[in-house]
Amino acid sequence: MTNRQTLSRIGAVFLVLALAGCGTRSARVSDTGAPAQASGQPGASQSQSQSQSQPAAARVDMLWRERSGAAQGEFCLGPGDLLDISVPRVDDMQGLRARVDPAGMITLPNLGAIQAAGLTESQLRDRLKQRLGQTLLRDPQVSLFVTENSSQQVSVTGAVARPGLYGLSRQNRTVGDMLSEAGGTDQHAGSTVQFFPAGGGGRGCSAARGPRPISAAGGPGSGTPIEFDLNREWQPPQENPLNLPVIGGDAIVVNRGQYFVDGWVEKPGAYDLSPGTTAMGGLTAAGGAMYPADLHSITVWRAEPGGTKKRIDVDVDAVRHASAQDLSLQAGDVVSVPASTAKMVPYSGYWFLTNVVRVGAGLSFTGF
Repeated sequence: MTNRQTLSRIGAVFLVLALAGCGTRSARVSDTGAPAQASGQPGASQSQSQSQSQPAAARVDMLWRERSGAAQGEFCLGPGDLLDISVPRVDDMQGLRARVDPAGMITLPNLGAIQAAGLTESQLRDRLKQRLGQTLLRDPQVSLFVTENSSQQVSVTGAVARPGLYGLSRQNRTVGDMLSEAGGTDQHAGSTVQFFPAGGGGRGCSAARGPRPISAAGGPGSGTPIEFDLNREWQPPQENPLNLPVIGGDAIVVNRGQYFVDGWVEKPGAYDLSPGTTAMGGLTAAGGAMYPADLHSITVWRAEPGGTKKRIDVDVDAVRHASAQDLSLQAGDVVSVPASTAKMVPYSGYWFLTNVVRVGAGLSFTGF
């Protein structure tokens, strides 16, 4: 057998292998028609997400029951809180402003130092009445309000305009309020939010332990978060997690939006979503389409409520020639780029010549 015949047979074998290998590059399709993703991409986590949706809804419902009175309830006082105090008939106790010191005390004229941390407004008001009744007045009246509740803080991080720690107030009592306090979501935000609830009951105050502390890290390590979709329609509507009352120690993380590109592109993977990103822009971010890509048959898989997938076909080649409209991508979209059968034959020949013949040309066939 001549060297040319041997090389021809080897080339035929490698051509078959090349065609088989190239075919595996195209997006795999599951029985339902949705692309089967590698581990860590949406397709791989879809079943996990669906399995967690019911427990997440149950945890939201449980928090609603625990915190049903928190929006109207009283905060637990702690170091840093600023109080407005007035006592009628006592001149030097009119319009007082007192801040709770690091030891948890406030200092007032005629009364001296009084423990405030670990009490609610009502409890501290009753304590002041008791002390005044013992020293100055019979049946004293005390007006007391918390103007700054710095000790009760909620962490808001992730894709928001101003991440940080925010103190609670009478106006900021819900998840939605805290997101607004942080300037709302930024241009890289996705549609999901992770909520790390502080442990314990709804009011978060115990005279024995005081307010719950929170670290600047934001508390994501404090337990399993509740993840919810900002675009989901909740029933009943008033139980939307955005309306859930917050307490000191809660942490809110707005996830960054990502989309995924799979198939015949130079750099398949996950990419951050920016405003105005389209299917064609997604291909460009992934390094552009490879030669075998069928730009007439791009498929975008989009998650729907209930865990289903919606298929959206995009003719990127027509978009390039301004004869079709591009598709704006959403967080979680999977852009699948298939191969063109007509282009696979010349591409396989090119692959064979550059990857097999070039290697084979340096081999010695002596002995065949």
